[in-house]
Amino acid sequence: MNIALIVYLVVLVVIAVRSARRVKDIPDFFVARKGASAKAVAGSLVATILGGSAVIGAVDSGTRLGGAASWFMLTGALGLLALIPFASRAYSHGKYALPDLVENLYGKGPRLVASIVIPVAWTGIVAAQIIAAAKLLMTFTPMSYTAAAITAAAVFTGYTLAGGQFSILRTDFFQACLIIVGLLVLAGFALFTDASQVTDITQTAGTLATAGASDAASAVNIPPFPFHANFTPFDLFLLILTYGTTYTAGPDIFSRMFCAKDVATAKKAIAAAACTLIPVAFVIGFLAVYGAGLGEVQGARITAIANAVFPPALIPLFALALLSVVLSSADTTLLSSSVIICGLLGVGGNKSAMDPIACGSRMTLGQLAKARVVILLNGIVALLIALVFTDIIGTLLLALAVYAGAFTVPILWGLLGLKAKPKFVAAAIIAGGALALAGKFCPALPGALGAHTGDFLMVAAFIVNAIILAVGREKKTN
Repeated sequence: MNIALIVYLVVLVVIAVRSARRVKDIPDFFVARKGASAKAVAGSLVATILGGSAVIGAVDSGTRLGGAASWFMLTGALGLLALIPFASRAYSHGKYALPDLVENLYGKGPRLVASIVIPVAWTGIVAAQIIAAAKLLMTFTPMSYTAAAITAAAVFTGYTLAGGQFSILRTDFFQACLIIVGLLVLAGFALFTDASQVTDITQTAGTLATAGASDAASAVNIPPFPFHANFTPFDLFLLILTYGTTYTAGPDIFSRMFCAKDVATAKKAIAAAACTLIPVAFVIGFLAVYGAGLGEVQGARITAIANAVFPPALIPLFALALLSVVLSSADTTLLSSSVIICGLLGVGGNKSAMDPIACGSRMTLGQLAKARVVILLNGIVALLIALVFTDIIGTLLLALAVYAGAFTVPILWGLLGLKAKPKFVAAAIIAGGALALAGKFCPALPGALGAHTGDFLMVAAFIVNAIILAVGREKKTN
């Protein structure tokens, strides 16, 4: 495995160096000069969405959610489909990142708030990718969690600051295909493997028969799809609000869309990505159920499944497939967050900085150097978070909940063509984000309803957000 990992890292370095040669200015670095095909954008979307925090975290949640783990990707597909009607307006109002869209819809004040809040939330997403990568490396190598986290962060941070968007788009389609094939092959082996013959598994895993995960679920009382005591329709509603909506109005999704060469290309890519996620969601749910039947495992549960059902020769290849997708999702989220910070600091935000003919190569190189410094610092902060918090899904959902509560309603409000005064938009973002954050940290209160205090605060974030925008609504002027 160590040799395969070294070869893999060398390949990444080569790709990064070759991509870096194509980067001449900020538009190249941030959005690949808006020239990406539908295939490239769809591949990048799928690779980003099927990151470690989604695949590894969802399979890890199988002991609690069982087959309902499929809902993570299903709500993501639903969110992408909901974006298609808004794609034209979003593409025409966007430039590099989501705050550009916010400014074109509402003005500079709301853009400033967005530029501060989004990187805070999205750095948590980057941290979730580091956690996922570290768990993978721990499973397949003798690394400690700290060493694995530092290694993973160093790899994707270096890869991102070298080639920017060109590096990401160049590898994402291949990486998306790699993880989908890997998941399908793993599910196939699991379906036809009698886990009672597998060593190093708990006693309950012996009941896993060749019929696959459905028998395992009944044997060890693993919750089924779609709903159960640990995942109710209300939980699905909350998941759509805090997770699914980020695929309709999330920075990573818009950053992929802004790379497309035109609106039609962006729409095709979004639809293709959504259709791909639906069958993959059920594969992930199957693996979550199967993995839950293995009892206590060390490291990521999906790798425990691989160790249990794969012949030894396939395990290193599957490990690299998982690691590549973790890195793909990590570099996208890192770049999205860093581009927003660059805009806040004025890096690449003025016309002269984007025009090498007007400003000369020295200014262009200076802008790129500043952008790379921002990426480096952002990666370090995400690493520090990952060293403190080690729960993938918990870290992911915390960051997404804050973002969704703050931005989903204002972005969709603007894309619907509705107007609001800038100060009310800023207030709505702050109030929604604060309520969502409170909902995640609020302890359960006594009583049946008290146990859902945090959930009620999450819902209140969206309601209060909408009320503030409605109060500050401006009438359209011709």
